[in-house]
Amino acid sequence: MDRDTIISCRDVSFRYDTDSGEEEQKAVKNVTVDIQRGSFVVILGRNGSGKSTLAKLMNGVLIPQSGFVTVAGYRTDEEENLFPIRRHVGMVFQNPDNQLVSNVVEEDVAFGPENLGIEPSEIRKRVDRALETVGMKAFASHSPHKLSGGQKQRVAIAGILAMKPECIIFDESTAMLDPRGRREIMDTILRLNRNENITVVLITHHMEEAVMASRVIVMEDGSIVRDGDPKTIFSDVPFLHEAGLDAPQVTELIHLLSEDPVLSERFSFPKGILDEEEAARFILKLFGKELYGRNQIGARLV
Repeated sequence: MDRDTIISCRDVSFRYDTDSGEEEQKAVKNVTVDIQRGSFVVILGRNGSGKSTLAKLMNGVLIPQSGFVTVAGYRTDEEENLFPIRRHVGMVFQNPDNQLVSNVVEEDVAFGPENLGIEPSEIRKRVDRALETVGMKAFASHSPHKLSGGQKQRVAIAGILAMKPECIIFDESTAMLDPRGRREIMDTILRLNRNENITVVLITHHMEEAVMASRVIVMEDGSIVRDGDPKTIFSDVPFLHEAGLDAPQVTELIHLLSEDPVLSERFSFPKGILDEEEAARFILKLFGKELYGRNQIGARLV
């Protein structure tokens, strides 16, 4: 495995069994993909596309039935590698309550390192640092069950950080949160990636989160159907719709304008506009002078 690669999947397949004992259709089909150290990768796909299954395969929560997964050089299908893999890759799930095991925040964060057999003095340092990193040090002695959803999720992230992983996989970790909670978690994820150089793999349905990544992988029917940077992936709005996905709102707006026969004849529309400021500047360049006049604010912004 390349030194710059933290997770490597090679021709990986996995299927679930039904309650009747019959095999279901494969959830992941012959997937080959590498995750580079220090990257921020988003995996998208409609429900049932296989993205959460792939995430669990990347962490050794699930073992592939064919092919293999390597994490930091350790094969996930070799039982003796479980602890080394947990040291390198952690996972944060959708519901933070499922990861909270103690009645005190700092004890909850210490749970993982204790299971790894870390010395108590080192655990104390790790817990303090992890809580400080996620902005929850002031809540160290609080009960996690009395925190908001976003705060609980940050405690769950701190519990993973205390094990000092190189990579954290977030499996729809913002899905149950309100907009404020989602912003808190995304700010934390970006800080971990950019400041701590932690590799991030994020499974999400929120396109506004996906545009923050350095790489976007799209899954459909258990396979990877697109893999590229956000600008490239979101440039193809019809493809996103076919895959059961929405484009970011501003990207969708520019796409709809570009499909207007009158506007498309008069103006050239760029693809892959991802943020509101970029979209606003483009629209003002198109219409600013006509709508507002040279002496108005719109014209001056052009």
